[in-house]
Amino acid sequence: MKISKTLIETTRLREQARRILHDHSFDSVLAEFKRGEFSLDMLLEELHIYHAELLIQQDALRDSQEANELALTRFIRLYENLPLPALLVSWQGRIKEANAAAINLLALNRQLFSHLANPHHVSVLENAFEKARSSGKADCLEISLHGLKNSTLVADLTLIRLPGTINENAEFVCTVIDQTERIAREGRYRQLTAIMTDIAYSCVDSGAGVLQVDWMTGSVEALTGYSIGEVITKGCWGFLVIPDDLHIFQTQVAQIQPGQSSSCELRLRHRDGSICWMRVTNECVLELGQNPLRRVYGGLVNITANKQQLTEIQRLALVIEQSPSIVVITDTQGIIEYVNERFCEVTGYTRKDVFKQPVALLRFSGIADSIEEKMWQLLAAGQPWRGEFQNRKKSGEAYWEQAFITPLRNEHGLVSHFVKMAEDVSEKRALSAQLSYVTRYDPLTGLPNRILMRERIEQALLEAARTTSHLAVLSVDLDNLKFINDSLGHAAGDRLLQAVAQRLRTLLREEDVLARLGGDNFLLLITQLRQVRDAASLAERIQTALDEPITFGIDRAHITASTGIALYPEDASTTDALISHADAALHIAKADGRHTYRFYTATLNQQLLEQFQLEQALRLAFERDELVLHYQPRVDMATGAVLSLEALVRWNHPEWGLVLPGRFIPMAETTGLVVQIGPIVLRRACEQIQRWRQAGVPLVPVAVNLSANELYQDYLISHIQQVIAEYEVSAADLEFEVTESAAMHSIEQAVVILSRLRELGFALSLDDFGTGYASLSYLNRLPMQALKIDRSFLADITAADIVPGASPTQSVTIVKAIIGLGANLGLHIIAEGVETQAQRQFLINHHCFVAQGYLFAHPLPAAEVTPLLTAGMVVIPT
Repeated sequence: MKISKTLIETTRLREQARRILHDHSFDSVLAEFKRGEFSLDMLLEELHIYHAELLIQQDALRDSQEANELALTRFIRLYENLPLPALLVSWQGRIKEANAAAINLLALNRQLFSHLANPHHVSVLENAFEKARSSGKADCLEISLHGLKNSTLVADLTLIRLPGTINENAEFVCTVIDQTERIAREGRYRQLTAIMTDIAYSCVDSGAGVLQVDWMTGSVEALTGYSIGEVITKGCWGFLVIPDDLHIFQTQVAQIQPGQSSSCELRLRHRDGSICWMRVTNECVLELGQNPLRRVYGGLVNITANKQQLTEIQRLALVIEQSPSIVVITDTQGIIEYVNERFCEVTGYTRKDVFKQPVALLRFSGIADSIEEKMWQLLAAGQPWRGEFQNRKKSGEAYWEQAFITPLRNEHGLVSHFVKMAEDVSEKRALSAQLSYVTRYDPLTGLPNRILMRERIEQALLEAARTTSHLAVLSVDLDNLKFINDSLGHAAGDRLLQAVAQRLRTLLREEDVLARLGGDNFLLLITQLRQVRDAASLAERIQTALDEPITFGIDRAHITASTGIALYPEDASTTDALISHADAALHIAKADGRHTYRFYTATLNQQLLEQFQLEQALRLAFERDELVLHYQPRVDMATGAVLSLEALVRWNHPEWGLVLPGRFIPMAETTGLVVQIGPIVLRRACEQIQRWRQAGVPLVPVAVNLSANELYQDYLISHIQQVIAEYEVSAADLEFEVTESAAMHSIEQAVVILSRLRELGFALSLDDFGTGYASLSYLNRLPMQALKIDRSFLADITAADIVPGASPTQSVTIVKAIIGLGANLGLHIIAEGVETQAQRQFLINHHCFVAQGYLFAHPLPAAEVTPLLTAGMVVIPT
């Protein structure tokens, strides 16, 4: 029965289609459609089928061609003017045509039929299309489609396959019935909202404007930690909203009125305390009935990740804007699109000044074209560039940038921009240049320092080896700079060094090098040396030049210099060896009386090696306690009575035996080790005095020498007081001897120190008197009780000098003058180095009665001196 009815209806529809085409009118059919007397779907299907049949029959029915074309035109007119949206779809699934109703409803900017649907329904359309291709027809109900103006609609679709011709594939007609408004009023809207949102819900006004949730998707628990039941119990989901966003919830959700819709963003607090961002979309309707209700349909989408990404982007933007680095962004043509605040601070340009301007605006004319060309080549190839170049400020001033420029790629992987991050390194470069100068040049004189001089010598050695030429290195020391520093101050000493540097420069050729290695030491490099004599000539010119008085500021001084010379290839072939050998020769020049020059020799090197070994052994001797004291008596030459002792240091080396002071004291004074020897001598002397006292041995004063290095130590007085207190030695038990040269080294300071010792009760003697340059006025200021005649003056006195009427020699005259001077100043006179009866008799004849020397006793260990102290005298040979 059902089949018969369908056949009757189909026949009737086909008759109606024929009538439309035959009568060229469809007004009556439209009237019947509006009265609902037939289905448009079936009518369209029959029309398309009939149309296809007509096309197939066209060749056979040429006489009816005009009628068929007219019928086709009328069909198309019907298709276009149907109020029902319709689409013509190709066999491949591409949209070919759309009628006016479809154009006004759908977003037809997509070529594929399946892409009319929103992403979650694309597969549904694809399956329906495949079904229509195989079976001829397919229906899709409640499909989410892209509407005009980015809207979303829900519609029912019907796909009908139209037969193809011999040369063409079949096509499909698709009708679209918009069901959005209907579904919005139905419960199934909830399901659709749940699909399109993370949380979907519906709530009604329970009275007094308070919303009560009556339906919600189960996803609420995953996003909030609360079950649907818990939310319904609370009434609405407003309890999840953080306090700061409650006003948004009230105005955009709770208080929305029928006919209104809203969209907002707010934050919810999860059960675990975490915060998530939600985008809320709501629509309010009025449900009609016996008691009309305000109902709100809504959906929540979790946008936390988007917010975090946006926050990150904003933070990144702030970092770039507030970065201490210069940031510039350009397009691929080098047109500036962005600069940060640091760029403006450094360059003086405003953003407006440079926006849309080429980066060439910043280019400084001094930049090398090759650098810029290489940079653009790398960037064009998508590779970063790093380097330094000069740019120009708005004022025109050049500045140095250290830049890193990298290509920026878009989502397709194509380079769209270039980003430069740079630092203004102008000050760093200036500082680097300054540091480079400081590390290679002497800041006082502007001469090369040791580092640069070594480089110059190494270069000269390479050139000399290549050309088989000779060169010389001269090490020059000023002989009395310390005296200038002590008397006039270090500022005056610096000015003197500058003046000396200027004077030495005038002696050199352009290819020669002058350097200052530190202190008063200068180094000269002489290249292309023709003969050894040329190096000696230069050393002599240096002496002559420095012999002339030097004016520096308001001061004027006479100075001398000592010079050591080393030659290549005769003496050495390396930089270190040449400098070392020149210094070794300088050391000998200074030891030979200064104000001279010496060439390096192999023997000299051996001497220096021995001295080095001696120095190292002495340092070890301090640790091993190898220093001992010997004592030499001072006697009354008339009676032999022992008046006092002089403590003399000896070095008891385990391999070398007893080392006399003449071998190691000069080295100790040169290296400063003598400062360590003095305290040892003082302590040993006090310790021996204590032992003699405890043993009941008669005591006489013990004289201890103070070197120049030790005399001017700040702690000297306190150290002496500490040691004598430790060993319970009185000031009367000790005497101190100071050489004339040590006292004259800094007379003012010497007077203060020696006066303090005298106040403490110590007796003082001036040793080696006559060998220095003490004036009578200085001598009168020193608080001395005795003068010691140096042994060098007594060495020349013989028996002939005591013969009555003998002509006085120079030594005799000097000794007599010293004795007379001491008598006139009220000072005791002590002669040292008395070795013969003639010398003893000469001194007694001229009223000098106290002496020490080998004639009376050699320096002896304490054990051998003890019997002499016990006896109180020595035996004087006859």
